[in-house]
Amino acid sequence: MIHASAPGRAGIIGNPADIYGGSVISCAVRERAEVFIQDGDSLTFDICGHITEIQRPDDLEFGDPLPYLDIAKSVWKYLTGDDERYMQGIEIDPHRGFDLRAETTIPMQAGCAGSTAMLAAILAALLAHFGIRRKRHQMAEMARHIERIQLGVDCGFQDQYMAVFGGINYVDCRDKAWGWERDDAPYAIVEPLAEAIGDATGLPLVVASSGKRQGTSGTYHGPPRQRWEVGEEGMVSGLARVGQLAQLGKHALITQDWAALGEMMNENHAICAELFGISEVNEGLIKAALQHGALGAKLAGAGGGGTIIALHTDPRYLARKLQEHDIKRIIALDPHQRGLDIAVY
Repeated sequence: MIHASAPGRAGIIGNPADIYGGSVISCAVRERAEVFIQDGDSLTFDICGHITEIQRPDDLEFGDPLPYLDIAKSVWKYLTGDDERYMQGIEIDPHRGFDLRAETTIPMQAGCAGSTAMLAAILAALLAHFGIRRKRHQMAEMARHIERIQLGVDCGFQDQYMAVFGGINYVDCRDKAWGWERDDAPYAIVEPLAEAIGDATGLPLVVASSGKRQGTSGTYHGPPRQRWEVGEEGMVSGLARVGQLAQLGKHALITQDWAALGEMMNENHAICAELFGISEVNEGLIKAALQHGALGAKLAGAGGGGTIIALHTDPRYLARKLQEHDIKRIIALDPHQRGLDIAVY
């Protein structure tokens, strides 16, 4: 039996600079995606309770509405297909049967990287099932490649690196924007910040989800990415500033200058609202957090997800107040949350 798991994440500051070669500060959430694999007579995916047997190539076509089934298909298509990127030294027997079961406690389509955590856990479990291990940077890049190429998602690198490394990190993606598919593209630089935070109570942040699913980061970031690539002045300068805010925010986080960090989070939100637009649900949650004394508030991830992150000197008070605004769930951050974890039983 192989068991692999990976956490979701909430972006503290810098979103979505990782898509454009910038830096972010992000923290893992307590919830995780879990995957179990054992030998079987056929190839079976049990994804969140929905069981599908893969018997022929057509069964791997995308478009199934079941939760995360296309993610499982994308990983298997990559491992057994013609894509040679990151596959050096990897040999997979496509006829070897197995039973794969996956489940998750990360809210779906909420801007907490639940899809990426599931992909990373499935990828790690399958590789381990075939006796293959890769280092963390390699796993993050491989997961990003599958999401970008197999699933066609316009995504950055924050989600994959956070799912693999866990904890709370400053993730520097500079020089990666134009090297998405280069074999010699640099790895992201992952700088752990947990030591500066101490225990989870030293992080005065609240992550609140409305429970509304509002699309994926890939659908949200496609058109803005195109605007950035053609050099639209406001898009280029705005996203450069978002990445700079993460650099400045690292100092504020380490020194626990919460007022300064809150101002940066608000500026991060204002730039993204102007460049991408923010849904009424998300805007309403952010305004509610600020009205209840939050020093800063912004989206926790992509603009479509109904989850915000807010900084407040009394996070328990803010959590109670947000729950009065039809919040469905307060999501616990865990700066010491382990990242990708693989076990063989």
